[in-house]
Amino acid sequence: MSKSHFFSINIYVHSLKDYLTNKLNMKKSYSILIFQCLFSMILGNEIENNKILNIMVDHNYELKDQKYDELNTYFCFPFSYNHHEEVKTAMTARELKKLLKKLRKKLPRNHSHKDWKKMNVKILNESIALVNAMYSRIDKNNSSYFTGAAMYSFRKEDDKWKIFSITPFKPYNYFEFE
Repeated sequence: MSKSHFFSINIYVHSLKDYLTNKLNMKKSYSILIFQCLFSMILGNEIENNKILNIMVDHNYELKDQKYDELNTYFCFPFSYNHHEEVKTAMTARELKKLLKKLRKKLPRNHSHKDWKKMNVKILNESIALVNAMYSRIDKNNSSYFTGAAMYSFRKEDDKWKIFSITPFKPYNYFEFE
């Protein structure tokens, strides 16, 4: 084998080695990039889920105290309350305040508040999310007297999640999103 022939084989081997090394590095880079994207999506969804769950808890305290002063913080309009075959709507915070007071009057006199038992969030897209929630109504003696469930629909407005619809249903119809 001549010296020039050996030199060309050596160059070919080095070129092949460089090519395979670059190919392997590209695959590693793609794998890292895909992992980072998935991690960011999962982490992003968890952050959004927590924001929504915090709103559920905070608005519950707002309603417990019967202040109704911060309705614009938790609700967006038009708002609908879908009870059985009757849909009640509110186009403004003032109308929602009246609706909430009417609903509150239907509760027993010794009603104190409601406690969340389960809540499950499903983000449908960047601006719509659903919360399936199970709750217990608690009386002033701190005893549970009713268990219910409701679907809360959220819309993201000005980078904040707000409730635009509530649909109560029987607790045995409660389900968790996959």
